[in-house]
Parts: sequence; C-alpha cells; structure tokens
Amino acid sequence: MTSSSDKQGTSRGRHRERSSRHFRTRRRRAAGGVRISVNLAPMIDVTFLLLIFFLVTTTFERAEGVFTSQLPRDAGVPSVALPISPIVVRVEQTGLAHDDYTIELDRFENQPATFDALADVLRAIHGRPGFDRETPIVIVADDDVRWDHVVGCWNAALRAECQDIAFAQP
Repeated sequence: MTSSSDKQGTSRGRHRERSSRHFRTRRRRAAGGVRISVNLAPMIDVTFLLLIFFLVTTTFERAEGVFTSQLPRDAGVPSVALPISPIVVRVEQTGLAHDDYTIELDRFENQPATFDALADVLRAIHGRPGFDRETPIVIVADDDVRWDHVVGCWNAALRAECQDIAFAQP
C-alpha cells in the first residue's frame, strides 16, 4: 500500500518529467516538426581560411628605428656643432716691476710674451678646427696683477676679433 504522500511525490515527479519533456521537444523542434541543428564545421573552416588569407596577404612594416640612411656626399663637413670649450688666458704678476707679468694659454703650445703676440696667437687659434671667433675667451687674472695687464688681455682679444670675452676668478 502506498501512502498519500508517496502518491503526491510521484505525481510531482511525473509532472516534472512531462513539463521538462514538453520543454525539450518544443526547443528541439521548430514549426512543422522539423528538427533544427547547427553544423559548426563549415563555419570553423571559413574562419581558418580567412585567418590564413589575412596572414598571407598582410604586409608587415619595418620597426621604427631601423631605417636605411642616405649620408650626405659633401666633403665631410660636420653638420652638428662641435662642443665649445673656452680658451683660457691666464695673467700672472711675476715681479714688482710694471713689465713683470706672464701670459699663458691653457691647452696650447704657443705661449705669447706680449699682448700683441696674444692677439696674433688668438687669430691663429681661430683657424683651427673647432675654434672660431665665437669661441669663448676666459681671462683669469691673479689678485696681485695690475689692472693694466687685464685690460691689455681684453684689448688683445678684441684686436683678434673675439666676440665672447669673459672674466673668471683664479
């Protein structure tokens, strides 16, 4: 004998089977009772064919920074300005007399003895590569040098047509 609760449990189970069966059949069959199915194989084939087509027909650009360059054919004149290093003129007092002084040029072999010779040496330096009239001239004078000697260096630089003249402390 079955109890009433068992009958209700089976009737619920049958109702679920019927409703799910009804839902499944409705989902699988379209109007007119024809079963619908989607075949994915041709769609995957077309996708791979398109992928292969685009890979084969694509032209790849060169990476930036890897360009061929055409260098100028002139006589090798640098197009980039050379770094400017100043010409340092040092004036030192060597004795108590008015004419007891020395003039030294840093990094150059020709050391002038007078202010006229300093003007000639500065003109000769302007002809060297990397130096011109715009190359800075720095006059460094000791504390005990007479003002006349400092002005003499300034005037020699002006006679050599230097355009950038400055003073510095020793």
